[in-house]
Amino acid sequence: MRRVIEDLVEKRKARQEELNPILDDLAAACAGSGWLKKNGGKARESLARLQAALTDFITAQDKEWNAYSNHHATTVFKSLQWKIEKLEAEYSNLKTLLVHFAQLENKLDRLLESFDRRPTPEIAGELRQVKEQLSPLQYADFERRFRGGSEEIAAHLSAYLPLFPAGGEVLDIGCGRGEFLALLQESGRRPLGLDLSDSMLEEARARGLEAFKADALEFLKARPDDSLDGVFSSQVIEHFEPEYLRRVVAECFRVMRPGAVLLLETINPLSLFALSRIYFLDPTHQRPLHPEYMRYLLENTGFSAVEILYGAEPTEEKLVEADPALPQALPYNENIDRLNRLLFPPSEYAAKGLKPPGPKGPGRRDPQGPSSRSDETGKP
Repeated sequence: MRRVIEDLVEKRKARQEELNPILDDLAAACAGSGWLKKNGGKARESLARLQAALTDFITAQDKEWNAYSNHHATTVFKSLQWKIEKLEAEYSNLKTLLVHFAQLENKLDRLLESFDRRPTPEIAGELRQVKEQLSPLQYADFERRFRGGSEEIAAHLSAYLPLFPAGGEVLDIGCGRGEFLALLQESGRRPLGLDLSDSMLEEARARGLEAFKADALEFLKARPDDSLDGVFSSQVIEHFEPEYLRRVVAECFRVMRPGAVLLLETINPLSLFALSRIYFLDPTHQRPLHPEYMRYLLENTGFSAVEILYGAEPTEEKLVEADPALPQALPYNENIDRLNRLLFPPSEYAAKGLKPPGPKGPGRRDPQGPSSRSDETGKP
């Protein structure tokens, strides 16, 4: 922005330099016509005042531009600084939480070692059970703290509900506390949930929801062909290793009925805001997943009508535009728009695909991974 303003100032200086000879020509013309001789010193004084007034006007405009640019630059940097400080505070809280649980885990390890030397099977068994539950409890607390409450998550996930068939059996991979399972059940669908967190599963089951502790890939392998009307997952696949994700998608294709919907939501890496405030906040994430990679993965596995569905853009965090009435507000606001598109696109997206009707697709032939077909539907 400052570079734009400096260019405008340079252009103004060039126009001012063009103005001086014009004023000199005007004075000469007046002298040639006899008007300057007739009016004498008064005319010369008026021309000098005109030149001084024009110079003062241009200088004042320069000062206005300088104050304008400094004000808006300060506003932008203050906004960014506030966001950075807030992120640092949240990271500090997370670090404290992780250190606390690491200390508890180490303490339990020492207790288990001492009980191994002097066995008391009942107490040792209880301690091992507590240790196994420690990591899931840690992540459950993390989700409550940073992802939001159940009502907030349910409101967000409700937008996906109409994509699944009425009365169909839908699997939620990484169901957590069961927000989407409850939405499915309340709307007459048949939900089935998977998760690895005992504490989250307890919350889901307490709501009367059917949820199991199971590895996603192993669970899918045990399902028969064409047995599900849909598969859903919200912000889980970024926890998967690439090969594991590939095999999960292939197994989803196999177990889904023709016409069934696969919908996988994840964090949008095209949003710098989402990367810094959401993705890197969670140390269990494996790697960001580009939306075009997910499009390719679903298409290459055999899914048709693949779409990338983007969520809502963050609004409160966006940089503020200048008042359009201010001078040169248009180029300034154009730059702000470019920054907002880079920093604040939608924070999440969902890759959606349909299992096509008809003969067996590539996912059916090779449940261990995508096929090597080379037709256009297999290209990103």
